[in-house]
Amino acid sequence: MAKELSSQPSPMVNFLIEKRYRIYRHLVIWLYLILTEFSQPMGPIELTGNYAFYLRVANTLSFALLVYLNMYVLVPRLLFKEKYLQYLLVLISMIILFYVGIEGTLQYKFEGYRSFKEQENSSLFMAIIDHTNLWIIVMLASTSIKLFQRGRRDAVRMSDLKKSSLEAELGELKNQLNPHFLFNMLNNVNTLVFTEPKIASVIIMKLSGFLRYLLYDNNKNTVSLQSEIKFLTNFLELENIRRDDFSFSIENHSPEETALMSIPPNLFLIFVENAAKHSKTANAPSNVSLSFESSKDKLVFTCQNTKSKVISPRQEAGGLGLANIRRRLDLLYEGRHDLELYETKELYKVTLTIPL
Repeated sequence: MAKELSSQPSPMVNFLIEKRYRIYRHLVIWLYLILTEFSQPMGPIELTGNYAFYLRVANTLSFALLVYLNMYVLVPRLLFKEKYLQYLLVLISMIILFYVGIEGTLQYKFEGYRSFKEQENSSLFMAIIDHTNLWIIVMLASTSIKLFQRGRRDAVRMSDLKKSSLEAELGELKNQLNPHFLFNMLNNVNTLVFTEPKIASVIIMKLSGFLRYLLYDNNKNTVSLQSEIKFLTNFLELENIRRDDFSFSIENHSPEETALMSIPPNLFLIFVENAAKHSKTANAPSNVSLSFESSKDKLVFTCQNTKSKVISPRQEAGGLGLANIRRRLDLLYEGRHDLELYETKELYKVTLTIPL
């Protein structure tokens, strides 16, 4: 199957997006808010006794409330719906309301507990300025987390949709290839029933093997390369029975390595079918030669056939079948394969290189 849209997420990405880490994400948020608030100087306001601690706790709670309102109300209802101006206006208004309203009220309540260290120029405005950078950083961080989570979910959803679409298209293309093959073979049998009934009977028996392969193996994502080679061998044997002037050869240059290989089913059939169909020559025997060779992490398949000087394989051998296999290769390997077509006056050669 084609490679997925995105690689395996890193541990950090998993921590930010997976539900199983949700409680830990909230613990990190709270830890950050607490450490940030309690590490900040009180600024122009100095309180006696435990009242400084109470004020910091109240500040942390109000700050957390604003963060959660941003993450779970403003971002989903405004930012995700592309209401950018409304989002900014509401967010700024909330920050002002929280700081002027809640912070101002808290500081007023603790007015009687200020120590003599308070300077005359202390003001609510200066307190707001002191905390501006902190507000901006935390708001940007909370918004960025939600945007990242949304983007990641969208990417995964698009990847799943693409995968489902590709699987459906691959299935359709495989179903188009199989009737194309069966149609040609049944046409051959139809002719031989009257002229060579014994040969037609042998072909029908071998066709039953083809049908078993198509019914059971064709629906799999991958099959062993050995079973695919056997399938192609049976096809060429049928062609050899049907035609007196036909011969073929199959070479496996890396039998030990290919014995363990798996490939998508019916990947080479259309090339072999076209080679057999267009291998006829006027004054010389027809021949089809197949070879399989593994090289590092690649498999090289070669299909070569003799050809008539009258009919050009480029005009006749392609058709719907070759167009389908090109599309199927694109879906399976996304450009990581290489398909070369070579033609002379006497032969036609296909070389397909696929990654393993």
